Amino acid sequence: MHSNASIQRIPRRIQHFRSFGRRHLHAVSIGSRPRLQLPPSRFLNPTINTLPIRGYSSTPNVPSVESCPCGSDLSIPDLGDDEIDTKSSLTGVITRHYRHVLIHTGTIDWPSRIEDGRSTSSKLKSIVSRAAKEDSTSITAKLKALVSRGNIYVDPFYPVLVTNTSLPTDPTAKEGHGTITIFPDAVEITSIPNSTESLKSLVTSFLLPPSNPLSTQKDCDSFTAKKISKPVVLTCSHGNRDKRCGILGPAIKKKFEEVLSKDHPDDKIDCIIGDISHIGGHKFAGNVIIHLPGGHPLSQAINNAPASTLPISGPEDVKDTETSGRSVSIWYGRVMPYHVEGIIQKTLKEGKIVKELLRGVVNSDGDLVDLQTIGFK
Repeated sequence: MHSNASIQRIPRRIQHFRSFGRRHLHAVSIGSRPRLQLPPSRFLNPTINTLPIRGYSSTPNVPSVESCPCGSDLSIPDLGDDEIDTKSSLTGVITRHYRHVLIHTGTIDWPSRIEDGRSTSSKLKSIVSRAAKEDSTSITAKLKALVSRGNIYVDPFYPVLVTNTSLPTDPTAKEGHGTITIFPDAVEITSIPNSTESLKSLVTSFLLPPSNPLSTQKDCDSFTAKKISKPVVLTCSHGNRDKRCGILGPAIKKKFEEVLSKDHPDDKIDCIIGDISHIGGHKFAGNVIIHLPGGHPLSQAINNAPASTLPISGPEDVKDTETSGRSVSIWYGRVMPYHVEGIIQKTLKEGKIVKELLRGVVNSDGDLVDLQTIGFK
């Protein structure tokens, strides 16, 4: 056991680890200087390809097709001088995250950094009150600050992805409140006050793993929330961040709406479709995230596949085997409007992953699926 003085000599950049208890970080004395002994990384595990974990099947079978069937119209929007990277590998290029938070804004006119929170649209300024805009954007800024590096609520092994979405605020939300959706919990917090204290409670209730000493998951019932049981399709349409996303995203979303609206009633898929802010990978535009409900056949297959990320705290982090209430996420890249019909048919209806478009998969525990083990890499 080392004195506080010894611990203080640990470099400043890793001091924040102490906030999560010394179960995550130990100082080991070698001579007169302390050394760090880090726990096994949640993101790198040498046994992941040989040992089944968390009850996953050792012989996973995730349905897939190699290529995406195309619609009859093969035209693409004019991107000008901006090109799509068609040579680099897509597979595995995904932003690691334990939870994905969507902040409902009702618009796609976000600044390049969504936490800066000022709309540049004169039309929006004319129809939305200044107070409402400040409320919406300050929720984004406050939440981003709470889960950003250096804050006590940041667990580096369980990162949180915060994005804006064009989905509207719930009509039941109180004046000055916002609406937030969280995946893979598939929960919409319909009305949350625009206050730091309320957002802190949201973080500790939903966004931290159970093993984190700051986690208070027992408080989840204190929020006004509803479960999401439909597939949610999100297209990156963040034009103020990257022109390619700003052009392709809205075109892809429009195509999803058109195709789904023409479906025969007996074969119709009821989906929530929206735009989303930056998720990384501009060069792979169009980028699409599909959050599938836990009861979907493809979700069940994904949850039986080995993950490439492991909890660092042992059995207390292992979730219940019942995952029907939580979603899985499929990230696609290089999506063009002519791919939309194929994605709807193959992924949403038939429950198959389109390999040529796949960036990554997140299971219902918030872990990345090991694509190499299931033969996708």
